Amino acid sequence: MEEEKTPDQVADPVERLADALRTRVASAPGDERAARADALRRHVELYVLPRAANLDAPLLVVILGSTGSGKSSLLNALAGARLSPAGVLRPTTRQPIAIAHPDELRGAIGAIARKAGWEVRIHPQARRGMVIVDAPDFDSIEADNRERALGLLEIADLVIFLTTATRYADQVPWEVLSRARARGVPLLAVLNRLPPEAEDADAVVADYRALLERGKLGENLELVAIGEGAVHPEHDALGADAIAGVRDVLDRLVASREERRELARRGLSNALEGIPNAIEAIAAQVDEEQEAVVALRRAAEQSYAQARRSLREDVAAGTFLRAEVLRQWQDFIGAGQIARFLADGIGKVRATISSLIRPTPEAPATEVRAAAFADLTALAVQHADTAAQRTAAQWAEDRYGALALEADARLWRASPDMSARLSADLEAWGRMIGERIRTMGSRRKGFAKVASVGVNAVGTSAVLAVFVSTGGLTGTELGITAATAVLNQKLLEAIFGEANVAAFVSRARKDLESLLDAEYTRELGRFAAALGSAGNPTLAGELREAARDVSRMVPS
Repeated sequence: MEEEKTPDQVADPVERLADALRTRVASAPGDERAARADALRRHVELYVLPRAANLDAPLLVVILGSTGSGKSSLLNALAGARLSPAGVLRPTTRQPIAIAHPDELRGAIGAIARKAGWEVRIHPQARRGMVIVDAPDFDSIEADNRERALGLLEIADLVIFLTTATRYADQVPWEVLSRARARGVPLLAVLNRLPPEAEDADAVVADYRALLERGKLGENLELVAIGEGAVHPEHDALGADAIAGVRDVLDRLVASREERRELARRGLSNALEGIPNAIEAIAAQVDEEQEAVVALRRAAEQSYAQARRSLREDVAAGTFLRAEVLRQWQDFIGAGQIARFLADGIGKVRATISSLIRPTPEAPATEVRAAAFADLTALAVQHADTAAQRTAAQWAEDRYGALALEADARLWRASPDMSARLSADLEAWGRMIGERIRTMGSRRKGFAKVASVGVNAVGTSAVLAVFVSTGGLTGTELGITAATAVLNQKLLEAIFGEANVAAFVSRARKDLESLLDAEYTRELGRFAAALGSAGNPTLAGELREAARDVSRMVPS
Protein backbone atom coordinates (compact mmCIF):
# COMPACT_ATOMS: atom_id res chain seq x y z
CA MET A 1 0.00 0.00 0.00
CA GLU A 2 1.28 3.47 -0.87
CA GLU A 3 2.54 5.44 2.10
CA GLU A 4 0.10 8.08 3.27
CA LYS A 5 1.07 11.60 2.28
CA THR A 6 1.54 14.26 4.90
CA PRO A 7 -0.68 17.37 4.92
CA ASP A 8 2.31 19.46 3.79
CA GLN A 9 2.83 17.19 0.78
CA VAL A 10 -0.82 17.65 -0.16
CA ALA A 11 -0.83 21.41 0.33
CA ASP A 12 1.67 22.31 -2.43
CA PRO A 13 -0.22 20.83 -5.41
CA VAL A 14 -3.51 22.07 -3.96
CA GLU A 15 -2.12 25.62 -3.85
CA ARG A 16 -1.07 25.34 -7.50
CA LEU A 17 -4.55 24.13 -8.38
CA ALA A 18 -6.07 27.09 -6.51
CA ASP A 19 -3.83 29.47 -8.49
CA ALA A 20 -4.96 27.96 -11.81
CA LEU A 21 -8.60 28.21 -10.75
CA ARG A 22 -8.16 31.86 -9.78
CA THR A 23 -6.84 32.50 -13.29
CA ARG A 24 -9.90 30.80 -14.74
CA VAL A 25 -12.32 32.71 -12.52
CA ALA A 26 -10.74 36.06 -13.35
CA SER A 27 -10.98 35.62 -17.11
CA ALA A 28 -13.63 33.02 -17.95
CA PRO A 29 -16.02 34.10 -20.74
CA GLY A 30 -19.51 34.36 -19.29
CA ASP A 31 -20.84 34.52 -15.74
CA GLU A 32 -21.99 30.89 -15.68
CA ARG A 33 -18.55 29.49 -16.47
CA ALA A 34 -16.85 31.87 -14.09
CA ALA A 35 -19.28 30.85 -11.34
CA ARG A 36 -18.57 27.17 -11.90
CA ALA A 37 -14.84 27.68 -11.57
CA ASP A 38 -15.34 30.02 -8.62
CA ALA A 39 -17.36 27.41 -6.71
CA LEU A 40 -14.55 24.91 -7.13
CA ARG A 41 -11.97 27.55 -6.21
CA ARG A 42 -13.80 28.29 -2.96
CA HIS A 43 -13.99 24.58 -2.22
CA VAL A 44 -10.25 24.24 -2.81
CA GLU A 45 -9.22 27.36 -0.93
CA LEU A 46 -11.65 27.24 1.97
CA TYR A 47 -11.82 23.50 2.56
CA VAL A 48 -9.24 21.37 0.76
CA LEU A 49 -6.22 23.59 1.39
CA PRO A 50 -6.78 24.22 5.14
CA ARG A 51 -7.77 20.62 5.73
CA ALA A 52 -4.78 19.32 3.78
CA ALA A 53 -2.52 21.52 5.86
CA ASN A 54 -3.92 20.28 9.20
CA LEU A 55 -6.11 17.24 9.78
CA ASP A 56 -6.39 18.29 13.42
CA ALA A 57 -8.00 21.64 12.64
CA PRO A 58 -11.52 21.95 14.11
CA LEU A 59 -14.22 20.15 12.18
CA LEU A 60 -16.63 22.39 10.31
CA VAL A 61 -20.16 21.21 11.05
CA VAL A 62 -22.76 22.92 8.83
CA ILE A 63 -26.50 22.88 9.51
CA LEU A 64 -28.29 22.97 6.16
CA GLY A 65 -32.03 23.10 5.66
CA SER A 66 -34.93 24.63 3.82
CA THR A 67 -36.92 27.65 4.95
CA GLY A 68 -38.64 27.10 8.29
CA SER A 69 -37.10 23.67 8.89
CA GLY A 70 -35.81 24.64 12.36
CA LYS A 71 -32.06 25.14 11.74
CA SER A 72 -31.70 28.02 14.17
CA SER A 73 -33.73 26.18 16.80
CA LEU A 74 -31.41 23.19 16.43
CA LEU A 75 -28.31 25.36 16.72
CA ASN A 76 -29.63 27.04 19.87
CA ALA A 77 -30.41 23.61 21.33
CA LEU A 78 -26.88 22.39 20.65
CA ALA A 79 -25.45 25.54 22.21
CA GLY A 80 -27.81 25.53 25.18
CA ALA A 81 -28.47 29.24 24.63
CA ARG A 82 -30.34 31.57 22.27
CA LEU A 83 -27.49 32.45 19.88
CA SER A 84 -29.22 32.29 16.48
CA PRO A 85 -32.60 34.00 16.01
CA ALA A 86 -35.57 31.85 15.10
CA GLY A 87 -38.95 33.27 14.11
CA VAL A 88 -41.73 33.62 11.58
CA LEU A 89 -39.85 36.16 9.44
CA ARG A 90 -38.34 34.30 6.44
CA PRO A 91 -35.53 33.98 5.81
CA THR A 92 -34.51 34.32 9.46
CA THR A 93 -30.82 33.47 8.96
CA ARG A 94 -29.34 35.78 6.36
CA GLN A 95 -25.65 35.42 7.17
CA PRO A 96 -23.93 32.20 8.27
CA ILE A 97 -23.83 32.17 12.07
CA ALA A 98 -20.92 30.25 13.56
CA ILE A 99 -20.74 29.12 17.18
CA ALA A 100 -17.29 28.27 18.47
CA HIS A 101 -15.12 28.04 21.52
CA PRO A 102 -12.64 30.97 21.59
CA ASP A 103 -9.70 28.61 21.12
CA GLU A 104 -11.03 27.21 17.85
CA LEU A 105 -10.90 30.47 15.88
CA ARG A 106 -7.17 31.04 16.08
CA GLY A 107 -6.23 28.97 13.05
CA ALA A 108 -7.60 28.10 9.63
CA ILE A 109 -11.27 28.09 10.66
CA GLY A 110 -10.95 31.60 12.04
CA ALA A 111 -9.38 32.76 8.77
CA ILE A 112 -12.19 31.13 6.81
CA ALA A 113 -14.81 32.78 9.04
CA ARG A 114 -13.30 36.20 8.46
CA LYS A 115 -12.85 35.70 4.73
CA ALA A 116 -16.37 34.34 4.25
CA GLY A 117 -18.01 37.02 6.39
CA TRP A 118 -19.63 34.76 8.98
CA GLU A 119 -21.24 36.12 12.12
CA VAL A 120 -19.18 34.43 14.83
CA ARG A 121 -20.71 33.92 18.27
CA ILE A 122 -18.04 33.05 20.81
CA HIS A 123 -19.41 30.69 23.43
CA PRO A 124 -17.18 29.47 26.30
CA GLN A 125 -19.24 26.29 26.65
CA ALA A 126 -19.12 25.50 22.92
CA ARG A 127 -17.72 22.12 21.91
CA ARG A 128 -13.98 22.01 21.35
CA GLY A 129 -12.70 20.45 18.19
CA MET A 130 -15.48 21.79 15.99
CA VAL A 131 -17.23 24.91 14.79
CA ILE A 132 -20.97 24.69 14.12
CA VAL A 133 -22.46 26.95 11.45
CA ASP A 134 -26.13 27.78 10.91
CA ALA A 135 -26.40 28.29 7.14
CA PRO A 136 -28.94 30.49 5.34
CA ASP A 137 -31.86 28.64 3.72
CA PHE A 138 -30.76 26.85 0.56
CA ASP A 139 -34.22 27.47 -0.96
CA SER A 140 -34.31 31.13 0.03
CA ILE A 141 -35.96 33.61 -2.32
CA GLU A 142 -32.76 35.65 -1.99
CA ALA A 143 -30.03 34.46 -4.35
CA ASP A 144 -27.21 35.52 -2.03
CA ASN A 145 -28.61 33.34 0.75
CA ARG A 146 -28.77 30.32 -1.54
CA GLU A 147 -25.19 30.87 -2.69
CA ARG A 148 -23.92 31.15 0.88
CA ALA A 149 -25.72 27.97 1.91
CA LEU A 150 -24.42 25.95 -1.03
CA GLY A 151 -20.95 27.41 -0.54
CA LEU A 152 -20.94 26.08 3.02
CA LEU A 153 -21.82 22.62 1.71
CA GLU A 154 -18.59 22.70 -0.29
CA ILE A 155 -16.40 23.26 2.76
CA ALA A 156 -18.19 21.18 5.43
CA ASP A 157 -16.60 18.22 7.22
CA LEU A 158 -20.03 17.12 8.44
CA VAL A 159 -23.48 18.25 7.27
CA ILE A 160 -26.49 18.18 9.55
CA PHE A 161 -29.27 18.15 6.97
CA LEU A 162 -32.57 19.34 8.41
CA THR A 163 -35.96 18.88 6.81
CA THR A 164 -39.54 18.38 7.99
CA ALA A 165 -42.16 15.67 7.72
CA THR A 166 -44.09 17.77 5.21
CA ARG A 167 -41.15 18.80 3.00
CA TYR A 168 -38.67 15.92 2.94
CA ALA A 169 -39.71 14.87 -0.58
CA ASP A 170 -39.41 18.38 -2.10
CA GLN A 171 -37.17 18.69 -5.18
CA VAL A 172 -34.77 21.37 -3.93
CA PRO A 173 -33.59 19.46 -0.82
CA TRP A 174 -32.82 16.44 -3.00
CA GLU A 175 -30.73 18.55 -5.35
CA VAL A 176 -28.69 19.64 -2.34
CA LEU A 177 -28.45 16.07 -1.08
CA SER A 178 -27.22 14.95 -4.50
CA ARG A 179 -24.41 17.49 -4.31
CA ALA A 180 -23.55 16.27 -0.81
CA ARG A 181 -23.41 12.71 -2.14
CA ALA A 182 -21.14 13.78 -4.99
CA ARG A 183 -18.82 15.47 -2.50
CA GLY A 184 -18.84 12.43 -0.23
CA VAL A 185 -19.41 14.56 2.85
CA PRO A 186 -20.84 12.63 5.85
CA LEU A 187 -24.50 13.42 6.55
CA LEU A 188 -26.51 13.53 9.74
CA ALA A 189 -30.11 13.69 8.52
CA VAL A 190 -32.60 15.26 10.94
CA LEU A 191 -36.30 14.81 10.23
CA ASN A 192 -38.16 17.47 12.22
CA ARG A 193 -41.82 17.93 13.18
CA LEU A 194 -42.98 14.35 12.84
CA PRO A 195 -46.74 13.70 13.22
CA PRO A 196 -47.88 13.04 16.83
CA GLU A 197 -49.24 9.58 16.07
CA ALA A 198 -46.47 6.98 16.39
CA GLU A 199 -47.70 4.96 13.44
CA ASP A 200 -47.74 8.01 11.18
CA ALA A 201 -44.34 9.13 12.42
CA ASP A 202 -42.83 5.72 11.78
CA ALA A 203 -44.26 5.69 8.27
CA VAL A 204 -42.68 9.06 7.49
CA VAL A 205 -39.30 7.99 8.89
CA ALA A 206 -39.39 4.72 6.94
CA ASP A 207 -40.31 6.52 3.72
CA TYR A 208 -37.56 9.10 4.17
CA ARG A 209 -34.99 6.43 4.95
CA ALA A 210 -36.01 4.51 1.83
CA LEU A 211 -35.65 7.65 -0.27
CA LEU A 212 -32.19 8.25 1.18
CA GLU A 213 -31.17 4.70 0.39
CA ARG A 214 -32.46 4.96 -3.18
CA GLY A 215 -30.52 8.19 -3.48
CA LYS A 216 -27.37 6.27 -2.50
CA LEU A 217 -26.97 8.36 0.62
CA GLY A 218 -27.05 5.57 3.17
CA GLU A 219 -23.30 4.91 3.39
CA ASN A 220 -22.34 8.24 4.96
CA LEU A 221 -25.61 8.79 6.81
CA GLU A 222 -27.12 8.80 10.27
CA LEU A 223 -30.81 9.65 10.70
CA VAL A 224 -32.40 11.40 13.70
CA ALA A 225 -36.16 11.96 13.99
CA ILE A 226 -37.73 14.78 16.04
CA GLY A 227 -41.40 14.99 16.96
CA GLU A 228 -43.70 17.99 16.53
CA GLY A 229 -43.72 20.42 19.45
CA ALA A 230 -40.36 19.32 20.94
CA VAL A 231 -39.16 22.83 21.86
CA HIS A 232 -37.35 24.66 24.64
CA PRO A 233 -39.18 28.02 24.88
CA GLU A 234 -36.55 29.79 27.00
CA HIS A 235 -33.74 29.20 24.51
CA ASP A 236 -35.93 29.45 21.40
CA ALA A 237 -34.66 25.95 20.72
CA LEU A 238 -35.63 22.35 20.14
CA GLY A 239 -35.98 20.30 23.30
CA ALA A 240 -32.88 18.65 24.76
CA ASP A 241 -34.39 15.17 24.59
CA ALA A 242 -35.49 15.66 20.99
CA ILE A 243 -31.95 16.41 19.79
CA ALA A 244 -30.26 13.71 21.84
CA GLY A 245 -29.28 11.77 18.71
CA VAL A 246 -27.60 14.82 17.17
CA ARG A 247 -25.92 15.77 20.44
CA ASP A 248 -24.57 12.23 20.88
CA VAL A 249 -22.92 12.24 17.46
CA LEU A 250 -21.21 15.58 18.11
CA ASP A 251 -20.18 14.69 21.64
CA ARG A 252 -18.67 11.46 20.41
CA LEU A 253 -16.55 13.41 17.96
CA VAL A 254 -15.52 15.85 20.67
CA ALA A 255 -14.41 12.97 22.90
CA SER A 256 -12.30 11.21 20.27
CA ARG A 257 -9.43 12.94 18.51
CA GLU A 258 -8.91 9.85 16.36
CA GLU A 259 -12.55 9.85 15.25
CA ARG A 260 -12.32 13.54 14.37
CA ARG A 261 -9.12 12.91 12.40
CA GLU A 262 -10.71 9.99 10.62
CA LEU A 263 -13.73 12.08 9.68
CA ALA A 264 -11.44 14.87 8.46
CA ARG A 265 -9.22 12.41 6.56
CA ARG A 266 -12.22 10.77 4.93
CA GLY A 267 -13.69 14.12 3.91
CA LEU A 268 -10.36 15.28 2.51
CA SER A 269 -9.88 12.02 0.62
CA ASN A 270 -13.36 12.26 -0.91
CA ALA A 271 -12.75 15.88 -1.89
CA LEU A 272 -9.39 15.12 -3.50
CA GLU A 273 -10.76 12.14 -5.39
CA GLY A 274 -13.55 14.26 -6.83
CA ILE A 275 -11.27 17.07 -8.01
CA PRO A 276 -9.94 15.50 -11.26
CA ASN A 277 -13.44 15.01 -12.68
CA ALA A 278 -14.50 18.51 -11.63
CA ILE A 279 -11.35 19.99 -13.15
CA GLU A 280 -11.74 17.97 -16.34
CA ALA A 281 -15.16 19.50 -16.91
CA ILE A 282 -13.67 22.98 -16.61
CA ALA A 283 -10.57 22.13 -18.67
CA ALA A 284 -12.81 20.70 -21.43
CA GLN A 285 -14.61 24.05 -21.54
CA VAL A 286 -11.25 25.81 -21.86
CA ASP A 287 -10.27 23.48 -24.72
CA GLU A 288 -13.54 24.19 -26.49
CA GLU A 289 -13.03 27.91 -26.01
CA GLN A 290 -9.46 27.68 -27.25
CA GLU A 291 -10.59 26.12 -30.52
CA ALA A 292 -13.09 28.91 -31.01
CA VAL A 293 -10.63 31.62 -30.05
CA VAL A 294 -8.28 30.74 -32.90
CA ALA A 295 -10.96 31.69 -35.42
CA LEU A 296 -12.03 34.75 -33.41
CA ARG A 297 -8.47 36.03 -33.15
CA ARG A 298 -7.91 35.45 -36.84
CA ALA A 299 -11.00 37.49 -37.67
CA ALA A 300 -9.82 40.34 -35.44
CA GLU A 301 -6.29 40.25 -36.83
CA GLN A 302 -7.55 40.33 -40.41
CA SER A 303 -9.86 43.27 -39.69
CA TYR A 304 -7.11 45.32 -38.07
CA ALA A 305 -4.55 44.37 -40.72
CA GLN A 306 -6.94 45.61 -43.40
CA ALA A 307 -7.57 48.83 -41.47
CA ARG A 308 -3.85 49.34 -40.99
CA ARG A 309 -3.19 48.89 -44.71
CA SER A 310 -5.87 51.44 -45.54
CA LEU A 311 -4.40 53.90 -43.05
CA ARG A 312 -0.90 53.36 -44.46
CA GLU A 313 -2.15 54.08 -47.99
CA ASP A 314 -3.93 57.26 -46.88
CA VAL A 315 -0.86 58.50 -45.03
CA ALA A 316 1.38 57.78 -48.01
CA ALA A 317 -0.96 59.73 -50.31
CA GLY A 318 -1.17 62.64 -47.89
CA THR A 319 -4.73 63.30 -48.98
CA PHE A 320 -6.01 63.26 -45.39
CA LEU A 321 -4.49 66.70 -44.76
CA ARG A 322 -6.98 69.53 -45.08
CA ALA A 323 -6.29 71.90 -47.97
CA GLU A 324 -6.59 74.98 -45.75
CA VAL A 325 -3.83 73.63 -43.51
CA LEU A 326 -1.47 73.15 -46.45
CA ARG A 327 -2.40 76.52 -47.94
CA GLN A 328 -1.71 78.22 -44.61
CA TRP A 329 1.72 76.61 -44.55
CA GLN A 330 2.49 77.71 -48.10
CA ASP A 331 1.51 81.28 -47.31
CA PHE A 332 3.73 81.31 -44.24
CA ILE A 333 6.98 80.24 -45.87
CA GLY A 334 6.41 82.27 -49.05
CA ALA A 335 5.89 79.68 -51.72
CA GLY A 336 6.14 82.29 -54.50
CA GLN A 337 9.55 83.50 -53.39
CA ILE A 338 10.91 79.99 -53.11
CA ALA A 339 9.75 79.22 -56.64
CA ARG A 340 11.70 82.24 -57.96
CA PHE A 341 14.77 81.35 -55.98
CA LEU A 342 14.65 77.78 -57.18
CA ALA A 343 14.67 79.06 -60.73
CA ASP A 344 17.88 81.01 -59.96
CA GLY A 345 19.61 78.02 -58.36
CA ILE A 346 19.81 76.25 -55.07
CA GLY A 347 22.67 78.41 -53.86
CA LYS A 348 20.53 81.52 -53.79
CA VAL A 349 17.86 79.68 -51.85
CA ARG A 350 20.46 78.79 -49.27
CA ALA A 351 21.65 82.35 -49.12
CA THR A 352 18.22 83.74 -48.43
CA ILE A 353 16.59 80.93 -46.50
CA SER A 354 16.82 82.89 -43.25
CA SER A 355 14.48 85.52 -44.68
CA LEU A 356 11.89 82.87 -45.58
CA ILE A 357 11.65 81.29 -42.15
CA ARG A 358 10.43 83.98 -39.80
CA PRO A 359 10.36 82.96 -36.09
CA THR A 360 7.74 85.58 -35.29
CA PRO A 361 4.78 85.33 -32.90
CA GLU A 362 2.54 85.13 -35.95
CA ALA A 363 4.33 82.03 -37.26
CA PRO A 364 1.71 79.27 -37.69
CA ALA A 365 4.20 76.39 -37.44
CA THR A 366 2.76 75.05 -34.18
CA GLU A 367 -0.83 75.47 -35.35
CA VAL A 368 -0.16 73.82 -38.70
CA ARG A 369 1.59 70.88 -37.08
CA ALA A 370 -1.21 70.49 -34.53
CA ALA A 371 -3.79 70.57 -37.31
CA ALA A 372 -1.86 67.93 -39.26
CA PHE A 373 -1.66 65.73 -36.18
CA ALA A 374 -5.38 66.20 -35.57
CA ASP A 375 -6.14 65.15 -39.15
CA LEU A 376 -3.98 62.04 -38.84
CA THR A 377 -5.49 61.19 -35.45
CA ALA A 378 -9.02 61.47 -36.80
CA LEU A 379 -8.12 59.27 -39.77
CA ALA A 380 -6.47 56.62 -37.56
CA VAL A 381 -9.45 56.53 -35.21
CA GLN A 382 -11.83 56.27 -38.16
CA HIS A 383 -10.01 53.21 -39.51
CA ALA A 384 -9.81 51.70 -36.00
CA ASP A 385 -13.56 52.22 -35.62
CA THR A 386 -14.10 50.37 -38.89
CA ALA A 387 -11.87 47.50 -37.75
CA ALA A 388 -13.66 47.27 -34.39
CA GLN A 389 -17.11 47.26 -35.97
CA ARG A 390 -16.12 44.67 -38.56
CA THR A 391 -14.59 42.42 -35.87
CA ALA A 392 -17.52 42.82 -33.49
CA ALA A 393 -20.02 42.01 -36.24
CA GLN A 394 -18.19 38.74 -36.95
CA TRP A 395 -17.81 37.92 -33.25
CA ALA A 396 -21.51 38.47 -32.65
CA GLU A 397 -22.19 35.39 -34.78
CA ASP A 398 -20.07 33.20 -32.49
CA ARG A 399 -21.03 31.97 -29.01
CA TYR A 400 -17.80 33.01 -27.30
CA GLY A 401 -17.42 36.17 -29.31
CA ALA A 402 -20.95 37.18 -28.33
CA LEU A 403 -20.12 36.58 -24.66
CA ALA A 404 -17.08 38.84 -24.94
CA LEU A 405 -19.12 41.57 -26.62
CA GLU A 406 -21.82 41.27 -23.98
CA ALA A 407 -19.22 41.74 -21.26
CA ASP A 408 -17.70 44.81 -22.95
CA ALA A 409 -19.89 46.74 -25.39
CA ARG A 410 -17.01 49.20 -25.97
CA LEU A 411 -15.49 46.66 -28.36
CA TRP A 412 -17.87 47.85 -31.05
CA ARG A 413 -15.85 51.07 -31.36
CA ALA A 414 -12.25 52.20 -31.06
CA SER A 415 -11.01 52.80 -27.52
CA PRO A 416 -12.51 55.98 -26.02
CA ASP A 417 -9.00 57.20 -25.18
CA MET A 418 -7.37 56.24 -28.48
CA SER A 419 -7.54 59.80 -29.79
CA ALA A 420 -5.86 61.25 -26.69
CA ARG A 421 -3.17 58.55 -26.67
CA LEU A 422 -2.38 58.98 -30.35
CA SER A 423 -2.27 62.77 -30.06
CA ALA A 424 0.26 62.49 -27.23
CA ASP A 425 2.35 60.00 -29.22
CA LEU A 426 2.37 62.25 -32.28
CA GLU A 427 3.46 65.21 -30.20
CA ALA A 428 6.34 63.15 -28.85
CA TRP A 429 7.21 62.10 -32.40
CA GLY A 430 7.18 65.76 -33.48
CA ARG A 431 9.50 66.72 -30.61
CA MET A 432 11.89 63.96 -31.63
CA ILE A 433 11.97 65.34 -35.17
CA GLY A 434 12.81 68.75 -33.75
CA GLU A 435 15.72 67.32 -31.75
CA ARG A 436 17.09 65.61 -34.84
CA ILE A 437 16.85 68.85 -36.82
CA ARG A 438 18.86 70.65 -34.14
CA THR A 439 21.47 67.91 -34.33
CA MET A 440 21.64 68.04 -38.14
CA GLY A 441 21.80 71.82 -38.16
CA SER A 442 24.67 71.91 -35.70
CA ARG A 443 26.70 69.55 -37.89
CA ARG A 444 26.36 71.62 -41.12
CA LYS A 445 28.66 74.65 -41.10
CA GLY A 446 26.94 77.86 -42.13
CA PHE A 447 23.47 76.53 -41.44
CA ALA A 448 23.59 75.89 -37.69
CA LYS A 449 22.16 79.34 -37.01
CA VAL A 450 19.40 78.84 -39.58
CA ALA A 451 18.51 75.46 -38.09
CA SER A 452 18.38 76.80 -34.56
CA VAL A 453 16.53 80.00 -35.36
CA GLY A 454 13.97 78.30 -37.56
CA VAL A 455 13.84 74.87 -35.95
CA ASN A 456 10.11 75.03 -35.20
CA ALA A 457 9.22 75.91 -38.77
CA VAL A 458 11.74 73.48 -40.25
CA GLY A 459 10.39 70.80 -37.95
CA THR A 460 6.86 71.38 -39.20
CA SER A 461 8.16 71.29 -42.75
CA ALA A 462 9.80 67.92 -41.99
CA VAL A 463 6.57 66.59 -40.47
CA LEU A 464 4.66 67.56 -43.60
CA ALA A 465 7.40 66.00 -45.73
CA VAL A 466 6.69 62.69 -44.04
CA PHE A 467 2.98 63.03 -44.78
CA VAL A 468 3.29 64.13 -48.43
CA SER A 469 5.90 62.99 -50.96
CA THR A 470 6.97 64.10 -54.45
CA GLY A 471 7.53 60.52 -55.57
CA GLY A 472 5.60 59.67 -58.73
CA LEU A 473 3.92 63.06 -59.11
CA THR A 474 3.46 64.56 -62.61
CA GLY A 475 2.73 68.07 -63.74
CA THR A 476 -0.97 67.41 -64.07
CA GLU A 477 -1.14 66.22 -60.44
CA LEU A 478 0.34 69.32 -58.88
CA GLY A 479 -2.58 70.20 -56.64
CA ILE A 480 -2.25 71.68 -53.18
CA THR A 481 -0.91 68.41 -51.71
CA ALA A 482 1.65 67.86 -54.42
CA ALA A 483 2.70 71.51 -54.38
CA THR A 484 3.32 71.30 -50.65
CA ALA A 485 5.36 68.15 -51.15
CA VAL A 486 7.60 69.89 -53.70
CA LEU A 487 7.97 72.94 -51.50
CA ASN A 488 8.96 70.99 -48.40
CA GLN A 489 11.37 68.80 -50.36
CA LYS A 490 13.24 71.79 -51.83
CA LEU A 491 13.22 73.73 -48.59
CA LEU A 492 14.73 70.88 -46.58
CA GLU A 493 17.26 70.06 -49.30
CA ALA A 494 18.33 73.71 -49.35
CA ILE A 495 19.14 73.52 -45.64
CA PHE A 496 20.49 69.98 -45.20
CA GLY A 497 21.30 68.58 -48.61
CA GLU A 498 19.39 66.09 -50.71
CA ALA A 499 20.95 62.90 -49.31
CA ASN A 500 20.52 64.00 -45.71
CA VAL A 501 16.89 64.94 -46.24
CA ALA A 502 16.05 61.61 -47.90
CA ALA A 503 17.57 59.66 -45.00
CA PHE A 504 15.98 61.97 -42.41
CA VAL A 505 12.47 61.70 -43.88
CA SER A 506 12.79 57.93 -44.33
CA ARG A 507 13.76 57.50 -40.67
CA ALA A 508 10.95 59.75 -39.47
CA ARG A 509 8.43 57.87 -41.64
CA LYS A 510 9.56 54.53 -40.17
CA ASP A 511 9.16 55.93 -36.66
CA LEU A 512 5.66 57.07 -37.53
CA GLU A 513 4.84 53.64 -38.95
CA SER A 514 6.06 52.01 -35.74
CA LEU A 515 3.97 54.43 -33.68
CA LEU A 516 0.81 53.64 -35.64
CA ASP A 517 1.57 49.90 -35.62
CA ALA A 518 1.85 49.97 -31.83
CA GLU A 519 -1.45 51.82 -31.50
CA TYR A 520 -3.28 49.34 -33.70
CA THR A 521 -1.68 46.43 -31.88
CA ARG A 522 -3.00 47.91 -28.67
CA GLU A 523 -6.48 48.26 -30.16
CA LEU A 524 -6.38 44.67 -31.40
CA GLY A 525 -5.24 43.57 -27.94
CA ARG A 526 -8.60 44.61 -26.48
CA PHE A 527 -10.22 41.75 -28.37
CA ALA A 528 -7.63 39.23 -27.22
CA ALA A 529 -8.13 40.37 -23.62
CA ALA A 530 -11.91 40.14 -23.96
CA LEU A 531 -11.65 36.43 -24.69
CA GLY A 532 -10.49 35.81 -21.13
CA SER A 533 -9.05 32.40 -20.32
CA ALA A 534 -10.19 31.23 -23.75
CA GLY A 535 -7.20 33.14 -25.00
CA ASN A 536 -4.81 31.30 -22.66
CA PRO A 537 -3.54 28.23 -24.57
CA THR A 538 -1.79 26.76 -21.52
CA LEU A 539 -4.55 27.04 -18.91
CA ALA A 540 -6.30 23.73 -19.64
CA GLY A 541 -2.99 21.89 -19.35
CA GLU A 542 -2.15 23.68 -16.10
CA LEU A 543 -5.51 22.74 -14.62
CA ARG A 544 -5.17 19.08 -15.60
CA GLU A 545 -1.60 18.82 -14.40
CA ALA A 546 -2.47 20.34 -11.02
CA ALA A 547 -5.49 18.03 -10.70
CA ARG A 548 -3.33 14.97 -11.47
CA ASP A 549 -0.82 16.01 -8.84
CA VAL A 550 -3.62 16.52 -6.33
CA SER A 551 -5.14 13.11 -7.08
CA ARG A 552 -1.78 11.45 -6.38
CA MET A 553 -1.82 13.04 -2.94
CA VAL A 554 -5.04 11.31 -1.82
CA PRO A 555 -4.50 9.81 1.66
CA SER A 556 -4.66 6.02 1.40
